[in-house]
Amino acid sequence: MGIVSSAVQPDMAERDTQPAAGAAKTADAGGAAGAQFPSVSWFRCLADLMNANRARQEQLGYVDCVAGFRVLDGPGGAPWACEVTFEEFEAIDVRECARGDASRANFTLEATQATWREMIESIAAGDGRPDLTHTLNYLTHPGTPMRLVADDPLEADLYFRYNQSLQEFVNASAQIATVFPIS
Repeated sequence: MGIVSSAVQPDMAERDTQPAAGAAKTADAGGAAGAQFPSVSWFRCLADLMNANRARQEQLGYVDCVAGFRVLDGPGGAPWACEVTFEEFEAIDVRECARGDASRANFTLEATQATWREMIESIAAGDGRPDLTHTLNYLTHPGTPMRLVADDPLEADLYFRYNQSLQEFVNASAQIATVFPIS
């Protein structure tokens, strides 16, 4: 089951956004369509890429969780969050979380826009592999600059259990022409 992605309109990208440093793959260059970060369309692009690469997911093992992703200073400076539902070897749902929504996430990764951007740019510069100081594991381990939030230790354990699959999910961003808001 694929998830449909939508691309950012060029006039919007030119007016109030800037492309990721090192990220140059576009739909014309054989990569996935461009998308603004943070947005549901950006995470849907990652889901589509994961679903298209089932063989890699089978190597890593199944994933069965709902992962939350939160940008603490998202659009307009307000927190922005989405949840991605993983089932076996696919991402089956991506949804934006409105303020006050009850979370379905087993755990949430939260960081500032600058931290997310650094990680995504490191992934792009490494052609799909971040440098060692920009992996999910490295960024979350000390609790800063990225924080793992879970209601209980068993929920948090799911993040560690599926860490490599989640890293591969985010590493697919190298194939997206990521556009960031101008700060």
